[in-house]
Amino acid sequence: MAQGYIFLSLKSTIMSFRKLLALVVEDEAPIRRELIVALNETPELEVASEADSVEDAFELIKKSKVDVLFLDIKLIGGTAFQLLSMLKREGINIPPVVINTGYRDFDLAQRVHNEFGKEVIAILKKPFYEDWERHQEKIMETLYLRQQQERMSGKHHFVKKLLNIQDGRQSYLVNPDDVVMVRTGPKGQGRTEIVLEKHTLQNGLSLSQMLAKMPPSFLQVNRFEAINLNWISVLDHNEREILLRNGETCSIGGGYYQAFCKWME
Repeated sequence: MAQGYIFLSLKSTIMSFRKLLALVVEDEAPIRRELIVALNETPELEVASEADSVEDAFELIKKSKVDVLFLDIKLIGGTAFQLLSMLKREGINIPPVVINTGYRDFDLAQRVHNEFGKEVIAILKKPFYEDWERHQEKIMETLYLRQQQERMSGKHHFVKKLLNIQDGRQSYLVNPDDVVMVRTGPKGQGRTEIVLEKHTLQNGLSLSQMLAKMPPSFLQVNRFEAINLNWISVLDHNEREILLRNGETCSIGGGYYQAFCKWME
């Protein structure tokens, strides 16, 4: 039986699996459609809206909350630089930005990256279909790391409480200290696995949603897994692999390694 407490859920509000929401701003319709299709095929992402002009993009960002902005350099009515400058002047929160650029516009894209370094997380060169899987992996990794930094910035204000984990028609109250790791479930099922020492719970939230509920001791170590630092048994720096006290192992992926070592200091 899982650690923690269990009770029957008679009446509860069940959160649904939420993908990260993207806004695509691109003035060329064929390229915009190509990018939207590619992004919607990414398991963790969903394109919530699209625009082709500075004016429309400004209004969408102002009125809606998205997790990532895919932004072309040259737009109807201006440029990405002008759009980001307008948002900053108005005090509007700018989501993490992925700049879309052709080779001819790369110098301007680099300028945007230099002047909006806190907002721009990646530069995506056109055509997108060239080595798309590598681009997709890098963008998602950077986006998750950005979310992790924001979540960890409030670590001193976290108040521990029992987690309400909805698994089918049952709800489990689980102490966060008893959770060994959280990982994405089988692809396409929209579920997350909460791994306890001797039991695994299934949950309908995304990995990002679950991590928002977790204390600062949880760090994402790759695109699909986050671990409880208190459960680490061995850290193999050569193999970049972690052995947890319940026997689970996981690899530290790409850019997560430096972030992981920093938080281990």
